[in-house]
Amino acid sequence: MIILLTVIAIVITGVPLTAVALVTVASRREETARSIAGRAPGPLEGAARRLLAFHATGIGRPAAAAANPALANPVPATPAAADPTPADPDDLALAS
Repeated sequence: MIILLTVIAIVITGVPLTAVALVTVASRREETARSIAGRAPGPLEGAARRLLAFHATGIGRPAAAAANPALANPVPATPAAADPTPADPDDLALAS
């Protein structure tokens, strides 16, 4: 009887730990492959998505810097932001 209870305890604690390990490894692979908006890259990731009932509906792919030139070379919003000259000390004086 004690052996049966030990086996049941091992199964009860082992199943959630296995699920946590599965989701952890799969999420790292999804992040590396940047595939969260698309199809699962492998069977492990697919199993994790089924376990979590995850559906990528409404998630778009992030804009890459190569695809969006505005992200690759940011331009200052104003010419004053690009001006490296120091401020005039008279302009910084406190009004009394």
